[in-house]
Amino acid sequence: MSMKKFIALAMGMALAVSSVTAEKSSTIGVRGDLSFSVGSELGSDMKDALVVDLDPTTEVGGGVTLLIKNTFSNNIVLQGEFGFAHNVVGFEGDGVEITFSCNTFNIAALFGYDILLAQNTVALTPFVGIQSGIILGDCDSEVKFGGTTQSDSGSVDTIALSSLLFGVEALVSVGPGHIVLDGRYNLGLFPVMDDSSEIATFRALQLSAGYSWKLN
Repeated sequence: MSMKKFIALAMGMALAVSSVTAEKSSTIGVRGDLSFSVGSELGSDMKDALVVDLDPTTEVGGGVTLLIKNTFSNNIVLQGEFGFAHNVVGFEGDGVEITFSCNTFNIAALFGYDILLAQNTVALTPFVGIQSGIILGDCDSEVKFGGTTQSDSGSVDTIALSSLLFGVEALVSVGPGHIVLDGRYNLGLFPVMDDSSEIATFRALQLSAGYSWKLN
């Protein structure tokens, strides 16, 4: 084989390998989310305004999320998420119970790495990411004390809830797609503000399950 033909063949093989290694796989899915308000904090202004010390309680929220996952040939994962969530935090102490809740439209970007198991039928993906939850409508509050309950609803100054995400996602091949299992911690960064006062910081442990389909 001449040197010219060898170089041409080598270049052709390199281009073929390059096209394969650049290939990525994509999935789209939907999942249901269940969240527990673990680690939430009462705002400093609320603490100063109350005459009793309140400890956080575990309140339950939830939502639904659309996810688009892109996995590249080096197992690097970029995932976008769009969803609706009902967020709840609660506090209690000395006979007083307080809960705050609001609905958000969430947009998240995750960065992860696929660990393939069971002959590539299972993918575990540790990830980190950021999320912004745009508050929809009014926020609700409820105060229980001495056998009475007072409820209120109104707008707040805060437009969105910003948070960091840490967790693990599992995709299990079943049928034409994958069962999606997800566990993460939503670390709220800033408190909800109203009239320049800190109300509460929303944080939660979230467990999710759903199904995704291959796009390519």
